[in-house]
Amino acid sequence: MILKLSLDLPDDVQYVPLTRQFGRGLLEFLKVLPADIGDVETIVGELATNVIRHAHSINGRFQVELEFYAERVVITVIDAGNGFTFRDAPEIGSSRPDLNGGERLGGFGLPLLDALSDRLEFGRTDPHGTTVQAEKALRYSTEHDADHAIDMNNKDGKVTVARA
Repeated sequence: MILKLSLDLPDDVQYVPLTRQFGRGLLEFLKVLPADIGDVETIVGELATNVIRHAHSINGRFQVELEFYAERVVITVIDAGNGFTFRDAPEIGSSRPDLNGGERLGGFGLPLLDALSDRLEFGRTDPHGTTVQAEKALRYSTEHDADHAIDMNNKDGKVTVARA
């Protein structure tokens, strides 16, 4: 593992942009392809939005964790809410309440997450809530950049900074 980052956030929509930007700096530093960076941002943002819209955490908070490896990033989002099963999910394109009290068409998030992720798992969090883990393979701009990420990965999270 290169690095592990985690956040403990309130269930508030104002934090969704923060979750989207959460891992961008490291991915850019590693010279991951922009398309993969965008996918990671979308996955994290969609998972955070789902928690805020649907989970109703008993503690009013949720956790986001990103584990960076040379070949992939693992995104974990944990809430202490109602819990989730796929049979509870309304049909794609069905009407549902929006965060601002209005109505919106929804149900597009889970198919989007499935399309962007290389692995997507939902599990129960005892005694309440859901843990979602998504994995995204990372591609690099050059072989040299990929080799650099592998070197960092082999340091087990210890980043060495050379001083000029």
